[in-house]
Amino acid sequence: METGSNYFPDIKIMAMETKLQLRQVQKLVMTTELRNAIKLLTLSRLELQQLVQEKLLENPCLEEDNGDYQEETEEALTIEREEKDENQIIKKDKSEIEFDFKKTIKEENWEEYSQSYQDNLGTNYNSDYQDDPPQLENILPAKVTLTDYLTSQLQLVCGSKEELEIGTIIIGNLDENGYLATPLTELIEQNSLNSSLTYKVHGMIKEFEPEGIGSQNLQECLLTQVNQRGINNPLVIKIITDHMQDLQSLNFKKIARFCQVTEDKVVEVLRVIRTLEPKPARNFVTEETDYVIPDIYVVKVDGKYVVYLNDDGLSNFKFSPFYKEMLSRKSNANNTAKLYVDQQYRSAVWLLKTIQQRRQTIYKVATSIVNRQKGFFDQGISHLKPMVLREVAKDVSLHECTVSRVVTHKYMYTPRGLFELKYFFTSGVTSTEGNLYSSITVKNMMKNMITGENKEKPFSDKRIVQLMKDLNINLARRTIAKYREELGILPSGKRKETGI
Repeated sequence: METGSNYFPDIKIMAMETKLQLRQVQKLVMTTELRNAIKLLTLSRLELQQLVQEKLLENPCLEEDNGDYQEETEEALTIEREEKDENQIIKKDKSEIEFDFKKTIKEENWEEYSQSYQDNLGTNYNSDYQDDPPQLENILPAKVTLTDYLTSQLQLVCGSKEELEIGTIIIGNLDENGYLATPLTELIEQNSLNSSLTYKVHGMIKEFEPEGIGSQNLQECLLTQVNQRGINNPLVIKIITDHMQDLQSLNFKKIARFCQVTEDKVVEVLRVIRTLEPKPARNFVTEETDYVIPDIYVVKVDGKYVVYLNDDGLSNFKFSPFYKEMLSRKSNANNTAKLYVDQQYRSAVWLLKTIQQRRQTIYKVATSIVNRQKGFFDQGISHLKPMVLREVAKDVSLHECTVSRVVTHKYMYTPRGLFELKYFFTSGVTSTEGNLYSSITVKNMMKNMITGENKEKPFSDKRIVQLMKDLNINLARRTIAKYREELGILPSGKRKETGI
């Protein structure tokens, strides 16, 4: 056996060394300012106004522009009017006013006043200065949420702390309709709850107001209400228990056949079932009214559509003259303060520039949309053209992502109504004649067809496919079903009028 370096004759020893190399690479670095500028572009009008208000409070270099020039002008006009009407104004002599003032102070018995104040403590003291009581119409009632309402009932029936904790968990897992969002078995397992006690508390909650609250599904909700209302009709209970799916599809023939009753009897039972509440929490859904202020106005002037930006509330701030002057001084005194002001001034400049850039970008995108959708503004939704982000991005020389950020939460007020900018971006459907229709236009056609249908014989999806084909628009049946669901329209079987 050989030893030494000749034992591995094919292995070569390679030397390792460290070298410095220079390479030029192009890449985008997301600075903090760039991130903030992108974020500013996606903000809605209300969010931007809130941001401006926050900056006015935080940054001393920014101050509100209250229109001082206008106020000074109005004040000057007021003084001029007073001088003209000087002969009609009765004025006291200055010395007389001073005399009355001294006399009042001297003759006022302050000890008596103090004693009178002490005697009236805790009573409705009638003074010359008194805050007006709040008006009843300005007092808003506190909104009672479903959780608060149920918790108040829970506290009255729970006999132990453990029951209260379990009930709180169950109430916290109710969805917007009042159903238990998580199955009871999973709730027990996830929270390590006492099984028998949990079922007991759940049964207690189902007896609360509103009726049917806390049920795990629609069937349990309806049966709970039947029990609470004392409805003893066996057919009502049987249909809800065994034929819930047929009931939802209004298949009266099948229900009548299995229950061995007439269809008229099924219809009569359905009238009773319809008095029940399928969504127990319906009255507790607090829907806030959202008021939309448009970012863009489109006005027709001399046959052309002109785009205007809504700057109301976004241009009411300016640089502080005091801090401007402070930065212009060449004195090196108090460098820390000057450095802080300089930093805040740069932040203020960045905010103003970014808002201005945001305005220009929104204006360009809005102008491109108006130019491309002129047919819609002239003749309505039937002439809305399919449009994608790429087309507008090419018009304004921006990236598609930037255009996407611009059209998010931005609204345009037009002669046709108020629309979100995203509304104008839709996919297209090509007709047999080669015409291109927007998917919104096709949906509107479907909606008009269904609105004018015979309610006793509503159009099926297959029939709508044929009607669309008659208009030279070929659509698959699944596409029709998809559009119908997006419009919130029920299938033909559920649209059929039953006379109840």
